[in-house]
Amino acid sequence: MIRYIQVLAVLILLSAVSCRHESNRTQFKAIGITQIASHPSLDQVREGIVSGLAESGWQDNRNIRILFKNANRDPALALPIAQSFVTDRVDVIVPITTQSTLAARSATASIPIVFAGVTDPVGVGLVSDLNHPGGNITGTSDHWPFEKQLQLFKTLLPSMRKMGMLYSPSDTVSAVAVTELRRLAPQYNIELVTVPVSTTQDLYSSARILYKQVDAVYTGLDTLVVENLESVLRAAHEAHKPVLAGDVGTVERGGLATYGIDMHALGRATAVMIDKVLRGEQPGNIPVRIVSDGQAILNRSVLQELGITVPQDVNRDAIYVSTAVSR
Repeated sequence: MIRYIQVLAVLILLSAVSCRHESNRTQFKAIGITQIASHPSLDQVREGIVSGLAESGWQDNRNIRILFKNANRDPALALPIAQSFVTDRVDVIVPITTQSTLAARSATASIPIVFAGVTDPVGVGLVSDLNHPGGNITGTSDHWPFEKQLQLFKTLLPSMRKMGMLYSPSDTVSAVAVTELRRLAPQYNIELVTVPVSTTQDLYSSARILYKQVDAVYTGLDTLVVENLESVLRAAHEAHKPVLAGDVGTVERGGLATYGIDMHALGRATAVMIDKVLRGEQPGNIPVRIVSDGQAILNRSVLQELGITVPQDVNRDAIYVSTAVSR
């Protein structure tokens, strides 16, 4: 009888432990974050998402599991990554940038999707209405401040007549930038000269040729160009002409200036939406949030190297960074 009681007690204990483990397991929410490439701006978005979730009480390995996968600039990997999250039955998929979001949209119509940094979610067919996205999708849109960037560039370089741009034809963000800049540039008496590049090996030679035709080169947010920025900076140094940046990270690495969105803040804004979904709200009922506020970011070292004087109205509100100019 005593032996039977002992065995029964052990079984009850094991059952309690098992239930406790199962309870702990089910308390975790799984969040699949995917981005198309490593890029300073995209990394800042992801960091903002993680810190924003923590601010809302969601911490990795405590009550959520964050699964992160990077396509490493290979668009062909975007869909398999999204499909792997579907197989893993994550609670929310968080794709960063347009390509990753389109892949997630193709992979599932049921798992909630909260995208981050999609420049034109209506134009690419992700949603038909920003205020009522519908279905299983919502997110944040970085309505890139191209006009404010052009205003800043023209203020710093009033004699600029031709601005070059290197871009990857396969990069959807660059496609939006080219379209917008072609529309806006004539308003500032600027001719936009675009040169497509497909490989890292072409970048330096293309930049050298382009600098012979233009007064400055704009990098935009093109992944190929930004990942290999040193090639463009080298050509710029040889031409003694500036690199105009599309993002803050490029200014920090040696670009002259940009009017940049706070991408970390965009990530935190995305985290607020993820929090709502994790607490049961339907993504399609959450309006897409457009983030466009920014600030002039100037590289003091490059300004000095090129002998550029900053007008007082720009200087008053600008943020300055400095880098050792070794281009």
